[in-house]
Amino acid sequence: MDQLSGKQIENFANSFFSQSQHLSSEEDLNQLISDFDADLLCSQMESLSVDQLVKFLRASHGYYLTKKLPEIEQSLAHIVNKFGSSHSLLAGLAVYFNNYKKKLVKHIRMEEEMFFPFIETLAKAQEGKFTKKELELLLKNTTVEDFEDNHDSVEDELREVGQIIREYAAKSDAIFPFSVFLNQVSLFEYELRKHAVIEDMVLVKKVVELEKELRENLAA
Repeated sequence: MDQLSGKQIENFANSFFSQSQHLSSEEDLNQLISDFDADLLCSQMESLSVDQLVKFLRASHGYYLTKKLPEIEQSLAHIVNKFGSSHSLLAGLAVYFNNYKKKLVKHIRMEEEMFFPFIETLAKAQEGKFTKKELELLLKNTTVEDFEDNHDSVEDELREVGQIIREYAAKSDAIFPFSVFLNQVSLFEYELRKHAVIEDMVLVKKVVELEKELRENLAA
């Protein structure tokens, strides 16, 4: 994939994260989730460079913000509008999901504005585009460890959204609207897990090695 352009990487990311959109049943979705293989995914993404991985993950952020979250919000709004007047707990769920969305957007912005630029700067330093003094300053102020372990709370809260609506749906006769919403939440949770694996087990691993190499070069 060395010759892929930024646009090709974006198209690849959109295709990668939308390939599960055509599942025909809840059983297919459950099978897809249960078959998830993190090691296989890592091996598929390993050939991408640091720069390509960043472009890929940026594209997935755009996919989440412009497609996945709006779809889930639309389904939740339909449930609240149809059943909210007689079920006050649904309004609380809408508030909870909105708070979750704000945290996810904040997490994405942190990566877009701080983490990814730091990685891109390291890649440029590896290409010799910084003086030794500039590199010393960069590595003195920031390390990849500053950005690790940021996904767990985001995934846990989405899982809690799903659990709340499952418990509510179990007491309701209106199965279909809840099923649509639950499938969307389950699929988004699955896609966030793929995103986290690519970032934590492929990109961060490469960046740790890159940072180590740059620090060793400084010390030489």
